[in-house]
Amino acid sequence: MIDIDHFKRVNDTYGHAAGDEVIRSIAQLIRSLSREADIVARFGGEEFVVLLPNCRYADARAFGERLRGQVSASATRHGDENITVTVSVGCVEFKPQSTDLDAAIDSADHALYVAKRLGRNRVEGSAP
Repeated sequence: MIDIDHFKRVNDTYGHAAGDEVIRSIAQLIRSLSREADIVARFGGEEFVVLLPNCRYADARAFGERLRGQVSASATRHGDENITVTVSVGCVEFKPQSTDLDAAIDSADHALYVAKRLGRNRVEGSAP
């Protein structure tokens, strides 16, 4: 689970069109780091869910760290402005034998909010 940190500030400072451009920019970064088999979805507002099939927890966490680093090192151009943001990531492993995707999403969401409570711009979660 991925959330753009302080996204309301982007909309309040630059307007909703700029916020939309930031969301598109983050989506493009996620897709650029994803494999063909990965599933990337906007999960509402400024959140995304990325499913990484056949991926160990450590590799999924590394994906989150690469994304986090690239987002924080880049800027979205909107008019004359360069808008910088960071993301927080919650990472969990969904076991193949599990059938409760909602529980996995809830766990990832919990890990995401741990990342936010610990200062944002970070990846949190726990290995199974």
